[in-house]
Order: sequence, then structure tokens, then C-alpha cells
Amino acid sequence: MNEQPNTLNRRTFVKLGAGAGLTTSAMNAFSETKKTTMKYRDLGQTKLKVSEVSLGTYGFNNSGLLEEALDNGINLINTCAAYQHGAAEEAIGKVMKTRRKDAIIFTGWVCNPRTKKADLLKSLDSSLKRLNTDYIDIIKTHNIDDPVWLDNEAQYEAFEEAKKAGKVGHLGLSCHGGNIDKVILKALTKKSFDVLQFKYNFMEQTIREKVFAEIKKQKVGIIVFKSQAGKRQNEIKDIEQKGLSHNQATVRWSLADPNIDSVCVTINSFADIREFKEAVMKKFSSAEDAHLKRYAKAVDHEYCRYCSTCESSCPHGVSVADIMRYCMYFKYYKMEKEAIQLYAQVAPEKKATACLDCPGYCMAACPHQRQVKDGLIEAGRLLVC
Repeated sequence: MNEQPNTLNRRTFVKLGAGAGLTTSAMNAFSETKKTTMKYRDLGQTKLKVSEVSLGTYGFNNSGLLEEALDNGINLINTCAAYQHGAAEEAIGKVMKTRRKDAIIFTGWVCNPRTKKADLLKSLDSSLKRLNTDYIDIIKTHNIDDPVWLDNEAQYEAFEEAKKAGKVGHLGLSCHGGNIDKVILKALTKKSFDVLQFKYNFMEQTIREKVFAEIKKQKVGIIVFKSQAGKRQNEIKDIEQKGLSHNQATVRWSLADPNIDSVCVTINSFADIREFKEAVMKKFSSAEDAHLKRYAKAVDHEYCRYCSTCESSCPHGVSVADIMRYCMYFKYYKMEKEAIQLYAQVAPEKKATACLDCPGYCMAACPHQRQVKDGLIEAGRLLVC
């Protein structure tokens, strides 16, 4: 079938840009994205070649950006049925009508200990419909925070049935809570996962020593995300003054590790596409290394790793890791609406309101000496609609 990509060309962009008040430099930045070439790596033993940066779609709703990302060689699309209650998949599906051959789709279903095989197969069929495709390259069990969840055989049975039906190609998982290393090591014992996606950045390197060797021994693909470690604006001014980019530095730091196959990034603009594409064109530099070390030192006692270590010390059972993650979405990912909605789903007794009159047992338990209580109170203030 001959496809006619519905791309956003320069003429259309200039026309739209004039109406939106975009500058000439912004339009030139759009044009310059075409001048560089994307790089690709093998995704484990899947036989898929994925772009070194991949598109994350939590909060995503701009099909035009996806068109442009595909035009610039970003072929791995990370999404999930749970993202915006399916809206992210729907936005992707608008593009897949004409660009399916250009994309590697990595979407997810949610499987907790009580989930049934029928639930997962129903979720998969709904994803296929929203994505406007009859085949998903990689289906992942989304957001596994407890290794026990991996004992639910429904996810493996559903995958095998869907694979035989020609609906999926590979099984993966994603995790970003405090049990990342435990989840991954447990997953590897299952011998069922071809791709692992997890939080990893220059401030959380211990996982490399613990599990990377074992992952690669099994030839499992690795996709990392949350590489920016919070993106604190005050700490990145220095690198910007030197004509460098914090975003590019964090991506290059990750890609300097040959174990990593792709870095999942959030793209909110055409300028982001240019910036992240340029990130793969150069090697990680000594200047970038110095910046990240300064950044890590400056925010070490502020940055929450979502490790959940402090939660056992809380007499109220506050969901510290989840609340701090939602606050991050609000403050640094420009996802205020989604963050507020997520916080609204937290059980009342687990919300940060309990922190107001608490002496702060969590602070003594934090391995990084964070002012956890202050962060939770701020989150409770920001996340209440």
C-alpha cells in the first residue's frame, strides 16, 4: 500500500507559526532538525532497531509533534492504555493511520495480582483500536512496583495467546518505584520479558552494578526514562550560559553506557525534537560531566528518588513516593492537570494532609537527608484543585 504521510511541512509550520507569534529563530530551528541523522541501536534480541531517543507519551495529545518526530527518525513510541485514560493512544492512532510502518509501538496494560487474562486481552484489543493498528510490537506490563505482581500468570498467558493471534510481538515491563532492582531481578527469573523499561539517571547509578550484567546476559533490551533527575531550573542556568543543554547532557550520559538501547524523553515542542535529536549526534563531554556532577551535588538533599524507604516510618501511612512523583509531574513535566488527577485518586488517609501536624519521622528515615515533610506539604498545596 502506498502511504501519503500527513506531515506538518515548513509552509504549514510558518503559516501556523505566524498566527501563534513564533519567532524566526524558532522556525529556523524547525528547519534545522532535518539536517541531522538519527542513530539506532538493537533492542536486545528483539531484532528491532530503535532510535537512541524515544518518544514518551504520558500527557501527550499533539499528533503533529508525533508526525515531526517520525519525520526525524524517532521511531520508538512509548505509551500505555492507562495514559490519560487512553487519550495518548488515541492521539498516536491518528498518525498511525498513515505512518504505522515508520513506528515501533511500545504500549502497556496494567496487571496487578488480581488481574485476569480476559482483562488483559480486553485491554489489548482496546489499545489496538485506539492505536489504529492490528499489531503492537511490544506490550508491557506497566508500572510494576512490587515483585509479587510478576507472579500473576495472567500476564504471560495473555501475551502468549495474543502473540499466537498475531496481535503482539514481544513482552516487556516498566517500573520506576523503590523496588526497581528487585522487580528486574525477579523478572529475569521468569525468562519471559524481552524488554525492560525503568527509571535510571546520573543520580541513581547503583542499579547498573546490580542488574545490568544480568540483563545483558539474557540479551534483554533496556529502555530508560526520567533521565533528567528532576530538571531543577536554578541548577541548569550555568550550563545554559555556556551554550550547553541539560537535556542533551542527561541523554548523552545515558547513551554513553552501551547497555542502554534507548532513552525515553518527553517532547512538548518542535524545539524539543531538534534538541533531543542533536543529543545523539555528539559524545558525552567533560563539560557535561562536570555540570551533572555539580547538579547532583546541589540537589542531592532535595531530589526524591521515590525509593519508598521513608514510608515505613510514617505512622499515617502517607504515600510518599507516589505523591512526590505526582509533584514532579506538576513542577517539571508541565502536566499539572494529570498530576492533580492522580493525587485525587490517593486514598484520603494517605494524602499529605496528615503531614501538617506531624513532627516528620520520614525525614530521619530518608537515606539522602531530604526535608521530606516540607516536600510533601508543598505537594499537597500544589496538587489540590
